[in-house]
Amino acid sequence: MSLRSAPILGLFLAMGLGLLPVGAQTIDQAPLAPPPDLPPPIIIPLETPKGALEAPPAPTPDAPASPANPNATLKSLAPPASDVILPDRLTLEPRPALIAHGKGEWEKAYDQIRETVAKLKSVAEKSKLSVTGYPLTIFVETSETGFTYDIMLPIAAVPSTPLTDLASDLRIGETPSGKAIRFVHLASYDEIDGAYEQITAYLDAKEIVVKDAFIEEYLVFGEKSNSPETTINILVQPKK
Repeated sequence: MSLRSAPILGLFLAMGLGLLPVGAQTIDQAPLAPPPDLPPPIIIPLETPKGALEAPPAPTPDAPASPANPNATLKSLAPPASDVILPDRLTLEPRPALIAHGKGEWEKAYDQIRETVAKLKSVAEKSKLSVTGYPLTIFVETSETGFTYDIMLPIAAVPSTPLTDLASDLRIGETPSGKAIRFVHLASYDEIDGAYEQITAYLDAKEIVVKDAFIEEYLVFGEKSNSPETTINILVQPKK
């Protein structure tokens, strides 16, 4: 996949080197929208793909039942994209989560994230933890070649008894909390660099200074990095 280091480093440099004004604008109460002279910060249509965020319809009496949707009961960090004007402003509520901490490489990012999510799901099942939300990644630090991550799997509650058999890279913690701005990517992971470039331009134009860490929530996880059947919420959190 193409490197995301250029747009992401551009975002971090804009925040860290003062390319954005120190006194960043406070997000107003109206829904955020890009200025007229900028393209929308989403590189693909914003409509939620059919069936991506909702359970499949009930079968007709004379039709065979459809396989159960394993994501039907999962709760996203944000409302369905079809219900709001994007990008939208929201407040994230912390939730208990099973968390894996580690490092990844941009060229292998998608496969590494999927493998880690599969590991978390296996541990959650073994430990009898009820998964209640979609997997997400917090990119804690980035460089030209790689990144440091916290990959999370929201769960119903913190175990009453500490899990003593967790691997050293796993822990129980919480998902992010506080104010956030949500963008949506409805295309393959290989195409996500373009979304980050437009998000960076949007934040620059709005003079919004955000925290270094950014979040991806995987509503629909394509089998491969080039799978178009992928839906990702991208969230950034403004600094106070």
